[in-house]
Amino acid sequence: MTAELVTPHPLARGGSWAGRASRRGREPLLEQSPGPDSPVGGLWASLVEVLGAIDGPSSALLATADGEALAVHGLAQADVARVARQSRAALAARIPGGPDPDRAVDTVELTLGLRHTVIASVPSPGSERHLLTVTAQGVSVQVLEAWTRRLAEDIHQALSTTA
Repeated sequence: MTAELVTPHPLARGGSWAGRASRRGREPLLEQSPGPDSPVGGLWASLVEVLGAIDGPSSALLATADGEALAVHGLAQADVARVARQSRAALAARIPGGPDPDRAVDTVELTLGLRHTVIASVPSPGSERHLLTVTAQGVSVQVLEAWTRRLAEDIHQALSTTA
């Protein structure tokens, strides 16, 4: 009697998530960074580096309040607009009346199973805001929230000093 070999699940710990296709298996994951003259380019690069070190799937999206993607990591092209819409809706549902104008950054945390998402509302020059959405598995929601908040504050500072 012989046993069949069982292949490990593709999301099992130890496997690299970078470059894997989306769950649909058809679309490659996007890596879109801010332009070379963007004040947040270095901050985005540090985000991508940290997410790459996590033992699990992760993604990030920096978008304008109206949903235009400025930077993307680990999302399929077809998912970018949906994630931007859902982030905007989650923020609006959790912060009635909108973000506090006296606070630089407001965040909302969402958890589904082992996967955590933190959405940060980042003020930019003028009255517009950007949304930073970071999703990761394999890290606590407290760590992800603190790290995302700090990154959002740094992005706010970088955008404020260049205005």
